[in-house]
Amino acid sequence: MLQADDSFAAADVTLGDFRVLDSGGPPYAVILPGAIVEARRSGDWSQVTFFWEHEVHVFERFLGDDYADFVTARQTVVDIVARNPTLGGNAGISNALVTRATSPLYVYPEGGADVPTFVLSILTVRTVEEVLYSGAGEFA
Repeated sequence: MLQADDSFAAADVTLGDFRVLDSGGPPYAVILPGAIVEARRSGDWSQVTFFWEHEVHVFERFLGDDYADFVTARQTVVDIVARNPTLGGNAGISNALVTRATSPLYVYPEGGADVPTFVLSILTVRTVEEVLYSGAGEFA
């Protein structure tokens, strides 16, 4: 979904590949695999609901005290997820929402430079996935 938005070039959105910071042009979004933070069984026990938390790292060039591009990039991710709660119709996903975002963080170049290269925010996307295991295992 981020790759399809005009705010991010498709090549500048990756799944866990931070090497994108060395190519293309900002803003960048790096999506990391999530952790299951909760799981529940309901109904006849063949239904399991998983609550995942994924991180989306949003990077923009550091431009001193002008954070307009950074704020726009971060808000774009929030808006895209809010408009697409099933993450584009992914099977089993019933709700996704950005639940946290860090204050600006800074990425400095190697060698101890005084000025950062990027400003970064880490967004947490909480996703609800509902899986039905009927017809398999004990539920067959």
